[in-house]
Amino acid sequence: MEKRKPNKDSSDTSWKFEAGIVAAGAIALATFLTVVLLRQAAPGPQPVSHFIQSDFDVFDRAFKVGSETCDVGLASYKICMRRSPLEKEIQRGEILPAYIPALGAEFRVIVATSLKDEHLRMVRYGQTLVLLEPESRRVEDVLDLTAPDFVSAQNGRPQPKV
Repeated sequence: MEKRKPNKDSSDTSWKFEAGIVAAGAIALATFLTVVLLRQAAPGPQPVSHFIQSDFDVFDRAFKVGSETCDVGLASYKICMRRSPLEKEIQRGEILPAYIPALGAEFRVIVATSLKDEHLRMVRYGQTLVLLEPESRRVEDVLDLTAPDFVSAQNGRPQPKV
């Protein structure tokens, strides 16, 4: 029997092939780790402790629900918000009076608005949204949805649109 001599070309090719697989795996791993780290570092929606312009803008004004005109609400969900006598008694920075219930706003209203701090509860009284600290019942922010613009809605004093 004749002994075969190892072919130098085949061992070089095999080594190069294996090195290529290892290099491709390292590149794939580095790419994956980069994407994961960038995704974690990317700023997501940050909760806020006050109402913002987009909260005001999400509501529809002067739309029809059946044969009735609705001043403010969510037209796509046929939610029409009517005035409440309690709205006048709610002041930013004050404690919500004990006789006013602190029930949360409708799910559709909460989902439509921006993300709020988890320690706050959004409550709706008629055509007014309120951010409330539930334990102390302190009113953190108030948004009048019937105001002509966001600035007026924040001040609580309707001003003419310019």
